[in-house]
Amino acid sequence: MSTRAVPVDPLADPRWDAYVRAHPRWTVYQLGAWAKILGAAYRFEQRYLALEDAAGALRGVLPLLHKKGLVSDARLRSLPVFPAGGPLGDTRADELALIEAARDAATAAGVQALAVISPADYAGDLKGFTADVLPPRWVVDVGDDPDALRAGWRRTSNNLFRSLKKADKAGFRFREATADTDLRRFYTLYLRTMRKHRTLPRSLRQLRLTRDLLGPGEFRLFVVEREGRLAAGGVFHVWGDTVELIYNGSDDALLDLRPNHALYWSVIGWCAAHGHHRFDFGEASPTTSLGRFKSQWADPVPNHRYTWRAAGEPSRAESMAAASYAVEQGEGGLPARIWQHTPVQLTRVGAAVAYRYL
Repeated sequence: MSTRAVPVDPLADPRWDAYVRAHPRWTVYQLGAWAKILGAAYRFEQRYLALEDAAGALRGVLPLLHKKGLVSDARLRSLPVFPAGGPLGDTRADELALIEAARDAATAAGVQALAVISPADYAGDLKGFTADVLPPRWVVDVGDDPDALRAGWRRTSNNLFRSLKKADKAGFRFREATADTDLRRFYTLYLRTMRKHRTLPRSLRQLRLTRDLLGPGEFRLFVVEREGRLAAGGVFHVWGDTVELIYNGSDDALLDLRPNHALYWSVIGWCAAHGHHRFDFGEASPTTSLGRFKSQWADPVPNHRYTWRAAGEPSRAESMAAASYAVEQGEGGLPARIWQHTPVQLTRVGAAVAYRYL
């Protein structure tokens, strides 16, 4: 049956989310809510594409968001903000057709760059695209018995096992945090953590919109506290059998007591109790301290980016992103040192300006 790629408003067309949720490889990042969340938080414009057959049934979807900054080129991405997104299709050929249709739409609109992020390996099948291997995601199979998982770490990662015992003795209290005051308390901790790691923080507006617009239970905030003090917390996305860590914040004064270990171990227990068998720690290069930390818990899962450039050279937006990454990796010299001593609320303002206007 013949197909055609068509623009779709995922917020108005019920076929979109119905197709996503019925797909065996769906994630929260293909849901239509992101068009509104990222549009309201950072001024991205939706350019979502669907593959439609002659009867009007969907055979694939590709979330796409458009941005043109004051000093950066126009670009399309699936998705911005997260190292996730990409197409879903009835077949691999349908997914490739959607990416090629996005390139054609970018060309027609004068867009300078298109980037599609996906765990699928399309290298060799997309002419004119550059394929890059991104830092892997770190995923652990929780199974039905977390205690058996922990016992295995005693053999394979004794340092992790000892840290978990230390966290046990510290007396942390784990809970799901649902009040807006909880989110604000976590966000303050998150800002400090992002400053320490020389990373631009995401906006509180984005977190609130995600909480309000994703489906029930797909946004979760978990925290651990000690004597009423917030020690660590994390924002998680939940779908299917997966619980994914998105953002973390922790109190530096309590790090010796291993609050992050207490948090992640408690969330793993929550996963098992609620029928979720995959805990995704998110991406990290295995050569970084964060990657080494995550590798104690989990195994690497490949992730890819496929980039088409109108001029064949990196766009201004890509060049600015590369400079930001250098700062995060400690290669930014003076800017990196200045960032670590910037007042926390100024980092929030700086990030808001960068995300909305660059």
